[in-house]
Amino acid sequence: MQFKKINLEAGHYREAESARITFTDLLAQMDGGAYMDHDSDLDAFQQQLAVRNLVTSGPQAVQLDAFYEGDNQILFPEWISRQIREGMSLGKNALRLTDLVAIETEIESGVYEVLLSEMGSEIAPKRVGQGGEFPTVEIKTGEQTIKLSKYGIVMSASYEAIRRVKAPVFATTLRKIGFYMGRQMVDDALTALVNGTGNSDAAAVDQVAATGTLDYSDLVSFDLNFDPFESNYWVAPKDVIQTILNMVEFKDPQAGFAYQQTGDLISPLGNTLRRYDGTLLSTDRIAGYMREFAIEKVNERSASLVEVERIINKQIEGTAISEVVGFAKIDKDATRVLDISY
Repeated sequence: MQFKKINLEAGHYREAESARITFTDLLAQMDGGAYMDHDSDLDAFQQQLAVRNLVTSGPQAVQLDAFYEGDNQILFPEWISRQIREGMSLGKNALRLTDLVAIETEIESGVYEVLLSEMGSEIAPKRVGQGGEFPTVEIKTGEQTIKLSKYGIVMSASYEAIRRVKAPVFATTLRKIGFYMGRQMVDDALTALVNGTGNSDAAAVDQVAATGTLDYSDLVSFDLNFDPFESNYWVAPKDVIQTILNMVEFKDPQAGFAYQQTGDLISPLGNTLRRYDGTLLSTDRIAGYMREFAIEKVNERSASLVEVERIINKQIEGTAISEVVGFAKIDKDATRVLDISY
């Protein structure tokens, strides 16, 4: 398959940012999509890698210095960003940012006003007689704003040190960086989900029937306490998950087979179970939530994940990999916490 080569320039990143689209989207739209093969499974960025023979995986993978031949260096920042973002989503049973985020928003500043809407029992669907009034839902901004924070790391490696490194080796390092950045963000996103953002939106707390003891009936009650929402994710520390896995009700052959063969955790009462061992949940709490109304991830538009100009100019040493984000809670009633020891 023959792709068409684009003459790339550093200004394409600024052009994409100005148009509020991704660098890949810009490549796909250039000259009305004249350089894009829409029948290929590769996106516009991957097609430009292919036409330049920049193989980044497998035994034929290039060394990093191949990115600095001709205009190939323009593709290097995007390639780095992709490896980092892939690392952010790695993991199977551990809580990931994608498990919490329902929607992403881009803003121009570092402060965000949270949008709140309160829907109590009076909003339940009902008929309204002639001349009657419909229930009112108040939509307003929260009294407390959220401030975006910068998460990142600085690379201490010169171009000369990495130029002979194979692309897959460096990609692994970048994914590891992304993995750790993702863990940092999970802590703050879960904190917003459980403790709220200062707008009287902390999660309601339920208690087990007998303090210090978690049994099946407690889980059933917890699951049914969600109203009008329904939980589809549960987050718990290792000790609590171990207790759940050893409950007689969850030891059926099919659940046991799946865990033993794949390592995938069971789905208690239909909920996706995720592990989180941070201090927020201590060792005796479960957080349950409906993901579709959980967390809004707020990104600062002007903040690039990687320093594009520095990477293009071979200034790898001291280059920062960072993201400026904040987390807003969408609906306080979509999250509940089960306290096992109280």
